[in-house]
Amino acid sequence: MIVEGGLRKPERNTVDLDSKSYWDEDGLDSELRRQFDVCHSCRRCFNLCDSFPKLFDMIDESDSMELDTVVSNSFKGVVDACTLCDMCFMVSCPYVPPHQFAIDIPSLFIRYKAIENKNKNKFIDSQLAKTDRNGKLGLLFPKFFNILLSKKNILFRKIFSYLLGIDFTAKLPKFNKRTFKKYFLEFSRKIKHKKFYSEKVIIFSSCYVNYNDSKIGEAIVKVLDKNKVYMEEYYAGCCKMPQLEQGKIHEVKSEALKTAEALKSKIDSGFKIIAPIASCALMLKSHWPLLCSDDNNVINLSKNTMDIDEYIWDLNNRIGLVEGMKPIKKNITLHSSCHSRAQNIGPKSAQILKLIPHTKTINVEKCSGHGGTWGIKKKWNRTARKVGLSGAKQVFKNEDSIISSTCPLAGLHLQDINEEKKISNYRDKIYHPVELIAKSYGLMDKQ
Repeated sequence: MIVEGGLRKPERNTVDLDSKSYWDEDGLDSELRRQFDVCHSCRRCFNLCDSFPKLFDMIDESDSMELDTVVSNSFKGVVDACTLCDMCFMVSCPYVPPHQFAIDIPSLFIRYKAIENKNKNKFIDSQLAKTDRNGKLGLLFPKFFNILLSKKNILFRKIFSYLLGIDFTAKLPKFNKRTFKKYFLEFSRKIKHKKFYSEKVIIFSSCYVNYNDSKIGEAIVKVLDKNKVYMEEYYAGCCKMPQLEQGKIHEVKSEALKTAEALKSKIDSGFKIIAPIASCALMLKSHWPLLCSDDNNVINLSKNTMDIDEYIWDLNNRIGLVEGMKPIKKNITLHSSCHSRAQNIGPKSAQILKLIPHTKTINVEKCSGHGGTWGIKKKWNRTARKVGLSGAKQVFKNEDSIISSTCPLAGLHLQDINEEKKISNYRDKIYHPVELIAKSYGLMDKQ
């Protein structure tokens, strides 16, 4: 008996990379057609991203207006348009497991890309995904690279676009002057964190915070220190979200196993793992255990990982945040990114911002369209802006607001859309929510 609807929690099926059936191309084609047929009959996700309109147009324009007259090689365009936002699985689809239809389009597309990557490695894409190597190179001469990669440097950006396929109008992250790891080492020596604090966390600092925006990490350290949380820092490598987007799932699994093994003793001694970037939190919580379902360390890590905003809200509920937050000069418009929402933790970022006294927070739950390395590519940047335009209009609607996003890359992309469409005159940084908590406490220097 097929049960429709309900409030059951989505249960994603795990992945066996050693199974021959996973890598079978005929089996993949059959599964694509099975799931696409369900999507075709429902069409609830028609306005989520560009993948579903492509699929539905392709079917509608076929001879029979059904999947039986759609050729399999046309599926690639549908897969390539996916940003892996996870919204079709976590938010929109009524047919995800445990429903008998077992629809999971993101996981299906990862399988497609894994088989594609096995047969043909995309060199340029693989180089863009090497965030640690690229970050370390950027930190050698950060001022030089920041000028060179600026949107204002049109000539070089056009050359850069020709060589690497990155759209010359896309705003790229700047490089830090130093890694967050170095900042944390200096900070911990300076204040000598008290190990007897009952709250203990490991900050999984991420490639983005380490190399591109250490101010987010500084805000986390100062807010948690003020609230008497003992901290340590851990970062040995990227969470591999960029590699997951490319189907390099063996790389992802290897990183998951290595990290989980390294953090096992800390978790056993009571530490929580805190991820400052929503995509990293989603990887550790969701995608890693799907690929390593038989590894207890990875499963335990997923259960003990929290998004930074989720942790601050949890801390507030359990023991209360220390007093001292003051109103900031403007109200806040918060963009809740797809990877924050896909964690199924509720609007924790909006909730912590509402703790700032006498400050109104407007929460915008709309996709920015960025999709990691996907949205900056010349091939997809126009599409990414089209997908994100609706969200950008809501984010920049309130002229008197300071803007925050749970995803820094989404923030950069929203700024691109705003500058192109001239929605508002907002030119300030789009802040991470924890930066605004730190500002409210008076802990942050001027940006």
